Amino acid sequence: MRLKIAAIVILLAVGGGAVAVAAGALTPSATNATTLLTATAAVTDVTDEIAATGTVQAASQYELAFGAAAVATDGSASSASSASSNSSPTASVTWPVTAVKIAVGDQVKAGQVLATADPSDIDAQIADARRAASSAAIQLRQAKTDHSNATDTASRRQTLVALYNAETADAKAKSDLASLLELRKHATLTAPAAGTVTAVAIAVGADAPDGAAITMISSDLRIATSVVESDIAAIKVDQEATVSITALDASLVGKVVSIDPVGSATGTNGVVSFAVDVRLESPPAGLRPGMTADITIVAASATNVLAIPSRALSGTADAYTVRVMAADGSVSVRDVQVGLVTSSLAEIKSGLQAGERVVTGTSSTQNTTNTFGGGGAFPGGGVVRGVGR
Repeated sequence: MRLKIAAIVILLAVGGGAVAVAAGALTPSATNATTLLTATAAVTDVTDEIAATGTVQAASQYELAFGAAAVATDGSASSASSASSNSSPTASVTWPVTAVKIAVGDQVKAGQVLATADPSDIDAQIADARRAASSAAIQLRQAKTDHSNATDTASRRQTLVALYNAETADAKAKSDLASLLELRKHATLTAPAAGTVTAVAIAVGADAPDGAAITMISSDLRIATSVVESDIAAIKVDQEATVSITALDASLVGKVVSIDPVGSATGTNGVVSFAVDVRLESPPAGLRPGMTADITIVAASATNVLAIPSRALSGTADAYTVRVMAADGSVSVRDVQVGLVTSSLAEIKSGLQAGERVVTGTSSTQNTTNTFGGGGAFPGGGVVRGVGR
């Protein structure tokens, strides 16, 4: 009987252990330990930089036409207005091309002769205009004399009208002659600036077109980019910029030369951005319009100042605080006066000393232990071991 009772006790013990295991009595429990992250206040440079991507472009594009001054447009424009329409000539002139001294891709210097045309047609029109101007001047003098000699009211009125007409005709004849003389100055096309020829629309022996005969871009290169509205207030003309040209493995220096006063929304999210131009101070050999450039504009900087990570700041402008950790690990809150604040660093003007540690955040670690320390042996050789980490 005693043996039966002992056997029953053993079986109950084994069954209870199995139930405990099944119920998770031996499942490890976890506790979290929080650690303060700190950084040391140190003297360094704080720089607020704005990054953008742009494209290399010529500062200016020129269209040259016979009988008209060169028409300069923004280098980013795909085409310029017709030089002939902009010059508004008073007569239609035929310009037979006599020489073309350049080809597409040629590098030219300012003042270099690019092409010439026969001025016979314009010279003939100038001669006619001179005669017309002389005739108008004679008629004006006669009209003045007639008006002076008029004695009665009716004749004075008639001669006054004739005088007005003569004055109008004289002014027009002089204007027409002046316009033709201006056209005559452009029987030879010269480069208005150093640059590269991009299009030639003329050939020797053929009449020049009414529009551009030669198109060229200036060698003065710039970077055209855009800056989002949240950053544009920090950018000013003449600010220095660093320009990286990946294709040339070059890092260049430039300056902001223009900022578009009107922004535009781009992309599906409708973010407003402003066009910004950066001019390169010393373009390297091989730099070409169309190349991609990475731009970094220094919006503000503070040199050799005490700084901490900006994430250590709490509060708002003019009311910032930081948590300072003492050598014994205790933490206190302290007011600080800040200067330049960027996304990574904050300049500290007062309230901290170099070498002091400020709290920048927290870090949590998880420690796991079992409910039962050690291990328990069960009949049959089964063993449950403690888990620690």
